[in-house]
Amino acid sequence: MNTENLSRSEAQQRSAALDVISHSIDLNVTEAPSAGETFTVTSRIEIAVHQTIETFADFIGEDAKLSVDGVEVDPRFDGARVYLPPLQPGSHMLTINATGLYSTTGEGLHRFRDPQDGQTYLYTQFEPADARRVFPNFEQPDLKTEFRISISAPESWTILSNSAEARRESIGTNSLGTACVQVFFAPTKRQSTYLTAFIAGPYVGFHDVAHTAQGPIDLGFYCRATLAEHFDLDDISTVTKQGLQTFPQAFGSIYPWGKYDSVFVPEYNLGAMENPGCVTFSEDAYIYRGLSTRAQRAGRANTILHEMSHMWFGDYTTPVWWDDLWLKESFAEFMGAWGCAKSTQYTEAWVDFAGARLNWALSTDQLPTTHPIVADIADLEAADQAFDGITYAKGAAVLRQLVAFVGEEQFFAGVRQFFADHAFANATLSDLLSALESSSGRDLHEWSKQWLHTTGVSTITVERTEQGVILTQTGTDSVSGASIERPHRIRVSGFSATNGTLHRIASYDVDLRKTVTIPWSEIGGADVDLILPNDDSLSYVKVAFDDQSLAAALSNTVAEPLSRSVISGQLWQMTYDGLLSPTQYAQFIDNEPLLSSASLLAQRTRSALSALRNFTNIARREADLNDFFDQALRARDLAEPGSDPHTIWTRTIALVGAYLPQRDDDIAFVLEHTTDQDLRWMLLSARAVAGTVSPAVLDDELASSGSASDVVAHLKAMTSLPGKRKDTLERLLHDKLSNDHLSAMIDGFTQYVHRAEASQALPDYFDKIEAIWASRSQELAERLIYGLYPFSDLLPGERPEDNTDVKAATRWLDESLDAPPALRKIILDQRDFHLRSLRNQMR
Repeated sequence: MNTENLSRSEAQQRSAALDVISHSIDLNVTEAPSAGETFTVTSRIEIAVHQTIETFADFIGEDAKLSVDGVEVDPRFDGARVYLPPLQPGSHMLTINATGLYSTTGEGLHRFRDPQDGQTYLYTQFEPADARRVFPNFEQPDLKTEFRISISAPESWTILSNSAEARRESIGTNSLGTACVQVFFAPTKRQSTYLTAFIAGPYVGFHDVAHTAQGPIDLGFYCRATLAEHFDLDDISTVTKQGLQTFPQAFGSIYPWGKYDSVFVPEYNLGAMENPGCVTFSEDAYIYRGLSTRAQRAGRANTILHEMSHMWFGDYTTPVWWDDLWLKESFAEFMGAWGCAKSTQYTEAWVDFAGARLNWALSTDQLPTTHPIVADIADLEAADQAFDGITYAKGAAVLRQLVAFVGEEQFFAGVRQFFADHAFANATLSDLLSALESSSGRDLHEWSKQWLHTTGVSTITVERTEQGVILTQTGTDSVSGASIERPHRIRVSGFSATNGTLHRIASYDVDLRKTVTIPWSEIGGADVDLILPNDDSLSYVKVAFDDQSLAAALSNTVAEPLSRSVISGQLWQMTYDGLLSPTQYAQFIDNEPLLSSASLLAQRTRSALSALRNFTNIARREADLNDFFDQALRARDLAEPGSDPHTIWTRTIALVGAYLPQRDDDIAFVLEHTTDQDLRWMLLSARAVAGTVSPAVLDDELASSGSASDVVAHLKAMTSLPGKRKDTLERLLHDKLSNDHLSAMIDGFTQYVHRAEASQALPDYFDKIEAIWASRSQELAERLIYGLYPFSDLLPGERPEDNTDVKAATRWLDESLDAPPALRKIILDQRDFHLRSLRNQMR
């Protein structure tokens, strides 16, 4: 039995038998700057036992020693669980002294050494269940308690946790002779284990104050010393303050966690994490050392407000188990866009959501492993994989539809009641629906059944008749096989083209469940060029355009930004579904090469490249990629240097160029005229694939800066060189690599141009994946198994189902029914996308 994989039933049994009264944690990382691999920690957990129970505490580490009520006991510790002796009803004090392991995978307590200045940085990342990699605990979200935390570390370091520092004491020196202190933090409010945070290292701090209706809130912003000159304090702090002024009013509750720190950390697996009072962010994603587009800055603002909304959705009121993960993530995704549009300069948030984030939802929802928004999460491995496009983007889209269904004022009134009823506690879907039904006066039982408990995406078809436009919802729940009959409150608009641009001339709001007819007079008359259901992206649905509307969409630009995003997203879905060719989609985006929306332009270029790579028949692929490369060169030449389109098309040249070694001269010319370091690495990687740069050139480029980002980019470029496959594969399978370094090497190893090399693929992939899953952490195992999955092209006359790699995947699935469900999910999804690609290649 894999005892790391806590099941829902085990968690339910434990929470029924005991409560956690308080939890003290003393973490000692004084030796972190040395070469040692371990740290020490003591957990003192006061519990109230309701019924006689034999249970366990969770800890993944090297060693654990247990005392119960002051008496040492001989615990059974299997590396994941500290088994407790039978406990009688009443109060008990558990003391567990443990030795943990530093991480380089972004799970637990991650240790990073800056290659520029040699400094050591620590941070924690725990969601969904990695707090047990740092301190012994009861690792489930419904066993909330107050935490009293202390951290022992070098005195000169920045030392942070969820609450404010209360005091510090000198504790002598470490083995390097460095003076150390023990920092004690004020007790936290009641929170779940996965929300605790531990930060230690020579982080540089910036400070500000948010002046809010509840009073001043102290703000801290932290990053590594070598990135401090690039930290955009003004924009980051402004957005943070705007959120803290907006959300308490929306939620009817003051910001509950005291201070508000934002820490930007290296080698992060996520965009950010909502630790109360101490939010962590990916420095790679949100600190820009060179060129950045408005879309990147808007995305950063969205993430800041996404995490801030978690201070209420998830932290203040927490799901009981990961089945209701959407109760925090869908809401945070929705509130990130809502907050940006309402309170920041990035008012285009819903435009960006419709143009990019919805694609994530729609593609995830069409996989064989799709699930309802309210998911069935049997264990922690499944929970780790539930952080997907359905839980985030589909859930947010459905919440946007719910707001349209009940009204925004009524929606937030229900949310305020929800928080008032469940402050610092746990809640379920029924709790939320009860509050929303009370505020809106609407029965949400059927709405919830159709939207939250079904799978798949439905389509609205458009039919022009003499009487008007007939809209019909079609679709099948991919799990139950039942017809989808979701209630939609949508806006339907008519557009007319003038001088190559579509303008909205009329809109009509309508309720749709099965079919509805809209009189022509409501949407501008029978001569409109384009009919757009779901204008303004108020619902979650695909659109099947009528022929006239499709022709207008493909050949014109669109004046209204949100309508443009909706249309663009639907055209991409048609390409994804094989209803438009990749070349048609590439021609469509050439209508507007200098598109003002950087987010939408970036999404279009990435999607076009993906389609040309995956959905084009191999006989045409090189020619089509060449045409797209020329399109990118023309667009870059049209764009003003330094502008968002110029940056986006330069990135596109580098990405497409990696498929086309024969275009090396063009890439070299662009590289010669590029000074931005990140763009230079992208272009150098493309040249490395062609074998036209030497390792010495790449080493020189690294020597010019040597930052952590440069080290990762250099590693990708080096492993992209011809002849590196065998050595790279050996390192991927056997070396201890950090998460970022592993991904960089996978990216270099899987470069398309080298696919013909015998060592490009992982030999006997399907024979090795279970061993990889068992021997690596889930984070690294997933990166390897996703990254090395074998995708071969369709051979002439071959059926997709007869493709060698498809057959191998099918055979493994048939023969490995007892493999871990989370591993089977990866293979099911990868095989499904491979089949989609091959079927599209047939067209």
